[in-house]
Amino acid sequence: MLENTVAAENSVLIHPQEQAAKIRMEEERQKWNEQIEQQKQEQLALLKQIEEERAHLEADFLKIQMQTCLEEAKKKKKEEEQGQLVQSQNVPSTDQQNKVKHETGNTAVSETRSPREDSHLQMIRNYQQCLLQQNR
Repeated sequence: MLENTVAAENSVLIHPQEQAAKIRMEEERQKWNEQIEQQKQEQLALLKQIEEERAHLEADFLKIQMQTCLEEAKKKKKEEEQGQLVQSQNVPSTDQQNKVKHETGNTAVSETRSPREDSHLQMIRNYQQCLLQQNR
């Protein structure tokens, strides 16, 4: 019976070299896991930085796009104003005025709005169109 106990104790005991090897392997595994975790944290930080840069670039792009739309609207407004100046210098004949009144059907609307209001409304429509295009 004493031999069985000694045999059982011997099977539980690990040779010192094996035990040292297991400890080294466990330390290496832990070191490896720490390196992986550190790399993971670095990658997450880089990813966050990239996302912030992307958001900043998108904001800059939208800002530039809005400025472009506004510049285009101003350009159109200026062209319309110049066109209206040319039209006001070339007063149409009464036949042409009657034709325009007949085609519009509602002369009160065109009489109540000034050319400046029309160009302003056109600029607003252009701006709205730009916004719709950006949202697509």
